[in-house]
Amino acid sequence: MAFVAKLPEDPLLPQLGVATNIAAMQNVLQTHLPGFAEGRRQISKLEITACDYKPGRKCSISYGLHVKDLQSGKLGRQILVGMIEANNGVARKFARMQNSALATPEFVPALHFLPEPEMLLWGFPNDPKIKHLPALVQPKRLRALLERHWAALNVSQEFSLREIGTSVVKYAPQTRCTLRHVLSFETKDGRDRSELVLYSKIFSSKISVKPLFRKLQTLWQAPVCRSGALLIPEPVICDAALNVIFQRGLHGRNVDQLLPNLDLGAIAASSGAMLAQFHQSAFERLELRAPEHELYECEKILARLQESAPEHLPRAQTLDATLRQKFSRLTPLAPTPIHGAFRLTQLLLVQGRLALIDFDDLVKGNPVSEVGGFIAYLLYLPLKGLSTEAQCRAAVQRFCSAYREHAPWGLPQDALHWHTAAYLLCRETKKCLEKSNKVSKRDYEGMVAKLLAMAEEILAGRMRLE
Repeated sequence: MAFVAKLPEDPLLPQLGVATNIAAMQNVLQTHLPGFAEGRRQISKLEITACDYKPGRKCSISYGLHVKDLQSGKLGRQILVGMIEANNGVARKFARMQNSALATPEFVPALHFLPEPEMLLWGFPNDPKIKHLPALVQPKRLRALLERHWAALNVSQEFSLREIGTSVVKYAPQTRCTLRHVLSFETKDGRDRSELVLYSKIFSSKISVKPLFRKLQTLWQAPVCRSGALLIPEPVICDAALNVIFQRGLHGRNVDQLLPNLDLGAIAASSGAMLAQFHQSAFERLELRAPEHELYECEKILARLQESAPEHLPRAQTLDATLRQKFSRLTPLAPTPIHGAFRLTQLLLVQGRLALIDFDDLVKGNPVSEVGGFIAYLLYLPLKGLSTEAQCRAAVQRFCSAYREHAPWGLPQDALHWHTAAYLLCRETKKCLEKSNKVSKRDYEGMVAKLLAMAEEILAGRMRLE
């Protein structure tokens, strides 16, 4: 479940107050949505799972509806996306989408317009910008897609596909969707059965899957993976027509979900060694991330603070000024391949080994920026109650030591401290702002102050990371 940041009143989007209020929106949907308004279905619980807000322009909100069909007794969960726009934009979009071929969701209409609040709704798997998403959710269409790429799955000829089960892993409306598919096989005589797990990732037309698939193939064949130093899911299918890729599933669990039962220091040490070796991989034609990337992100977080938490703005502005002052004097490093989102949430534990997933943001950039980002995430863990401060500090030291041991360029202290402080200000503070809402049980606004304080201590040299 996502927590929506406290949003200021937006005169061009007056519906925001209702759209981001869970109780109010549940009542609106129960009262006006077809099937629910007539009393045939009931929303037992409503969640907000994603929110993308552009001030003065538009807001997209993804809702998770826990539904009961009162006639059949069937229970289920349905994703419903709401879009509001300034200047009557959604009414025009509704008129255009009515002429589209739409899939039929299980519990809600494929497309619906709410005059009050003025909101366009579409039921998953429909999406105006990911037009082929239904092909991955509807079993017959998915089977036909897989049969076109059957050789890539490397399934023994004695087995035939019996059943496909699909579930949503992560959905960013109008941008991308990750799905998990469990393929069940059996022999003709029914004596032997097997399963294959695939993960698909489909994108809007703004992103082409071909370059991403080439990167994954390059990494899969690279020495760092062939040697076993880095474990990643095998890329198996690229369908450019549907703009989707498939990877073979790994039998593991996300590290961040196992933290209470793991040795955080050991995980950090393995992560440091893995990251240093990944940074030494060879790729062609990777996009170059600007050295000033974190400074651009600082500009964005200052704007967010001004909107949502202005009481923290002066402190953040001072931090931003210090970062800019120190930037030109940092130890220079040659750009290397960087994952783009390297943190515990992107690591799986697979039979005692760490695996790295989600390479959507793979680019070339400053390797120490990625080290700083990982450390910033570790420093955030005690604030969420997922580790103690002592455990976190020890993990940071083991991570740095392992990275330095495996990276030929070492780990310049000035760059390490600068990038860690920058990520505390930008990414970790941004998370807190996104989750700072009255429905949250945590004091996220108090956590912002602690994150900014840590960034100050690190930049001033009073908090050492090694």
